[in-house]
Amino acid sequence: MGIPFHSQMRKKIKNGFNALLRFLFPTRAQHTIIPSENIRRILVIRINYRIGNILFTTPLLRALEQRFPEASMDVLIGARYPAPLLKGFSTVHNVFDFPRKLLKNPLHLFRYIAQLRQPYYDLVINMNTGSASDRGATFLARGKYKLGFDSLGDWSPSTHVVNAPNGSVHEALKPLILMEAFGNKATDFPQKMDIAINEHEESEALEELKKRLVEQGYVWGSKRKIIGIFRDARYEKKISNEWWNEWYMYMKQRNPDFVFIDILSPDVTEKLSNELYSLLESNLRFLGAILSQMDAFVCGDTGPMHLASASGVPTIALFKATAPTLYGTLGKNDLSLILNDSTPKSIALQITEHIETLPLKG
Repeated sequence: MGIPFHSQMRKKIKNGFNALLRFLFPTRAQHTIIPSENIRRILVIRINYRIGNILFTTPLLRALEQRFPEASMDVLIGARYPAPLLKGFSTVHNVFDFPRKLLKNPLHLFRYIAQLRQPYYDLVINMNTGSASDRGATFLARGKYKLGFDSLGDWSPSTHVVNAPNGSVHEALKPLILMEAFGNKATDFPQKMDIAINEHEESEALEELKKRLVEQGYVWGSKRKIIGIFRDARYEKKISNEWWNEWYMYMKQRNPDFVFIDILSPDVTEKLSNELYSLLESNLRFLGAILSQMDAFVCGDTGPMHLASASGVPTIALFKATAPTLYGTLGKNDLSLILNDSTPKSIALQITEHIETLPLKG
């Protein structure tokens, strides 16, 4: 089956509009080092509505925080609900969202653009040059320097660009290459996602985890390790409940002293089994803090996978459709497994062996 006609037309319109913008706004972007002595206010743009893609901003935010410790950063994302994930960065002052409904209301969109153009930034960073909305926001924002990737064939509002990486680079680490514009290397900075949970948040989360398990009849401390699982994922990434049930049976047989917690969500409202404990938490940052108090977290290729890894809990990710090298976890105690034809029993064995290498909490 070929590409649908409407998709072909949308691509042609996009290419035509892109060509017009290249004509109207020819790029003068330079491959030179940006003077960094007077950078005090930074805007980072990543208009996206998925948890994972917002967490992919955290390595760059950490790098900017280290490189410009006295600077104030604002971040422009898509949805409002992931914004608390970024509040752990001391230099991030504002996290703005871009609701989709703005596109349906020209008056509200005009007001939003006016607000976007009100501050003046020393540096505006477009993390994802391939996004038309990110390019548009970079164009509209006022700033002395505008940094992005060199995107051949696309119009660019940037004043400075760096070459996009060749080969396979993890999507969370790719933005670190932008630090070359300040004379750094991507490897000068931590190669992981991190939402910077503090000790107070960890303490609160541990008490809440104890409380919720005790309410379900668990005697705190009676099990050796606490393992969280999350079963939901989008489309072809989703693993069936039949698979999870069989996997849980083997895990329980091999690890009778483990306690398993089924992490629920608006799309997963019922436990896999009555034997499991369950936990539902809508505040993403607090959920991350709770996960950080577990011994391990097992899930498919989904946003909570990245949240768990960014929270510091050893995360075992099960992949069906995408490449772990591009979208996998990055924690030092994490493990990415490709399912293919692997049986739930063999995966349970691999996960058990990995968990046995992990240190006990506390």
